Amino acid sequence: MDGEVMAAAKELTDPLTGQVYAMTEDGFVEVYDPSTGQRGIFNEKGEWQSGELKYANRQLLGWMGRAAARQAMHRERG
Repeated sequence: MDGEVMAAAKELTDPLTGQVYAMTEDGFVEVYDPSTGQRGIFNEKGEWQSGELKYANRQLLGWMGRAAARQAMHRERG
């Protein structure tokens, strides 16, 4: 069941802003804003790491980031 939830959570769109949140292979969250074409990378705490986009929904970043970090940790453990 947990694997199904994580698989379904690899990408989502913020219904208020239209920004797309996607889990990365290394446990970060990439946020893409289709209205501007800007992208940003954030950690599970919602802290900006790189990219032009420096602000995103902290709640979604936290939720997606924790799932991405767990997925990366499981992948490392084998």
